[in-house]
Amino acid sequence: MRWALLSQVWPEEPDVVVSGSNVQVYYIARELAQRGESVLVVLSGHSSPWERSEGNLRVVSVPAVGKGLRGWLHPYWMRQATAVLESFSPDVLYQRGKLPETILAARYARRHHRLFVWCSNADNSARPWKYVRKRLRYRRKPLWLLPARLAEAALADLLIQRSLRCADLLIAQTRWQYQTLYRYLGREPVLLGSGHPLPPPPSFTLPKGPPTVLWLANITPMKQPQVFLRLARRLRHMDARFIMAGAAPNPELSALVHREAEQLPNLTYLGAVAFRETARLFAAAQLFVLTSEFEFEGLPNTLIQACLHGVPILSLRNDPDGLIRTYGIGAVAADEEELVTLTQDWIADPERRRQAGQKAYELACRAFDIRVVVERLTELVRKHMHHG
Repeated sequence: MRWALLSQVWPEEPDVVVSGSNVQVYYIARELAQRGESVLVVLSGHSSPWERSEGNLRVVSVPAVGKGLRGWLHPYWMRQATAVLESFSPDVLYQRGKLPETILAARYARRHHRLFVWCSNADNSARPWKYVRKRLRYRRKPLWLLPARLAEAALADLLIQRSLRCADLLIAQTRWQYQTLYRYLGREPVLLGSGHPLPPPPSFTLPKGPPTVLWLANITPMKQPQVFLRLARRLRHMDARFIMAGAAPNPELSALVHREAEQLPNLTYLGAVAFRETARLFAAAQLFVLTSEFEFEGLPNTLIQACLHGVPILSLRNDPDGLIRTYGIGAVAADEEELVTLTQDWIADPERRRQAGQKAYELACRAFDIRVVVERLTELVRKHMHHG
């Protein structure tokens, strides 16, 4: 079978801002290729065109024409990306999240009678007007450009929502996404989580010295990094190290993080970290703090990485499918005040951290093995193609 996967950046490349969807496409593509499938990955988010091949995996960068939505909606980019797809002639097109690539996949699949598989990547994935709501919530300056940005966003939302209805197979990461997809699209999706390669088992020995509390994400308003900064400030009296890592494309948040890191002796900001280095950060952590806004998360890759490395998770209001509470792999705070209390208690209780870390790793082996995820995906696709 020939698979074409649409994404933005390739995590192996240096100096790229990597999202959770990019990580999942990367792992799925590699696992498919390892299984002997022919795989093409088309990328839209790199600044220059390039191409490389590794066995039966081919990765092609087709840069968007300009920045923002208009770069991906531009007819020239659509024609270029379509030409790459036509040269490969895939049987299956796979794409994650409500993005302009959704339009490309739907158009190609419809014209060439191919299977279009779409996967949600956040809890707002099925809701209409995603980009309009984001433009209204995070208003960039100058404000006089807001009407033009809203018009562009509305066009993208309408085209993407229409394209979603062309998907042959809808996949949800969580039960919440399953329910919202069914509600807004009127079709029953398939529930299939995300996966990573399994690393060697953690040692679960209690570390010497102060524990490390990790926060790892792109520093954007949706990830709420200011919550972690306030947490580090409130707990500066404790014997613990607060480590923050992630690219900072937002200038205001970047300035805030740098300023707090300079003032707080217990806080270290590492800046943007290459994707391959994130495993090292999780391996050295004793707690992971998740502060992302509920609407913009699905099943975070960082939650999976924490589980893979046996790191307990403390989350602010966000508990996808109840994993944290159900399996005892950490705790969920209702508000910032409770998050401060929970973090303080977990820092002071190494045995609780050890037990929760063991449960987290056991959950990862059962639920987050990329080999199991891809096996299920290929079964779904073959079944759909057989009955189609």
